[in-house]
Amino acid sequence: MKPSQDFFEPHQRLIIKKEFDIKSIQKIIVVGVDQLGGLMMSSPFFRELRAAFPNAYIVNLVAPLTFGAMQNCPYIDEVWKFDKKQSFKIAKKIKDDQFDLALLVAGSLRAALIAYLGRVPNRVGFDNDGRGRLLTVQLHQEFSSRYRPENIFDVLRAIGINPQGVYEREVWLSSKDINYAQIWADENLKKGEKVLAFNPFSTDPKRRWTDSGWQSMLIGIKKMGLKAVMLVAPNEVAEAESMLQQWQVDDVHVETHSVPHTAAILNHVSYVIGPESGFIHMALAVNKPHVIALFNVLPPKSTFPVSDDRHCALIEDTLPCCPCYLYKFKDRCPNDLVCMSQLGADKVLNAIKKFEENDIQKVDS
Repeated sequence: MKPSQDFFEPHQRLIIKKEFDIKSIQKIIVVGVDQLGGLMMSSPFFRELRAAFPNAYIVNLVAPLTFGAMQNCPYIDEVWKFDKKQSFKIAKKIKDDQFDLALLVAGSLRAALIAYLGRVPNRVGFDNDGRGRLLTVQLHQEFSSRYRPENIFDVLRAIGINPQGVYEREVWLSSKDINYAQIWADENLKKGEKVLAFNPFSTDPKRRWTDSGWQSMLIGIKKMGLKAVMLVAPNEVAEAESMLQQWQVDDVHVETHSVPHTAAILNHVSYVIGPESGFIHMALAVNKPHVIALFNVLPPKSTFPVSDDRHCALIEDTLPCCPCYLYKFKDRCPNDLVCMSQLGADKVLNAIKKFEENDIQKVDS
């Protein structure tokens, strides 16, 4: 086992306590990714893992949030749903199934402990938050402006694999998902109608846009002849409907679908808008609509490396405090989130107009 030559990054640490022959690996368990955005960004990891281990039996242990999205992944053999209350039960199952290798792409102490108690002989992951003593190959994850999926690719690089295509995201849909979305389109869209799908939510309230921003944007896109639909999670419906009442915006439907169904529906819309979130990263993986992401905490290149005639990231990066890297939920902004209040609807509307102009030029040419 020899680490890939392009593994090392500034301030990156790699400690190999125990080497192993990757050719001998027959059963692999991947712990994580547990967040939707992280999964969409890191989807190339599973493709590259399968390419490196074409004959291995691969199991992915995930939280309920990403379980549905992994059901149709062609690169793994099984998906196990993980409940924190069943940690010891899962560890016993891992032990009984006798895995050769655990790749801990989920950054939690619990994940490392489960693999350790599961007696997986080779455990590769990040040593942050005291996990190092439970690992046989440990890396140190730096939270910087580096494109985040590169960190997960480092898990493969650390054991001698040179993965490619870190930016080539994938979303895995079944024929039922595709048919569901087609029925949705037939029932909801008029011929030639362009739809803008948006989700104003983020697990971190600091990343949310302002009410006035959404209100002005929705009024503006209605004047442009675009239909708006808010696609949200089931637990967000009540708050979403309350928001629309507060914004006093008519003709905007609130809808909730499963994660795979939502991804399939995004193939039928023209624009997707929202704060940096799993919804936005799913839209990028679908690669059909124009995507406009609203940033404030992290620089776009850390999670949204695409800026072209199809996608763009908006951020008030002229402020001295931006980006602030206050990415933890408990972090508090000392400047009253001025970055989001200064991000006006005009910038979003101008981005849409530019996309419209580019699309017309492509048709004419």
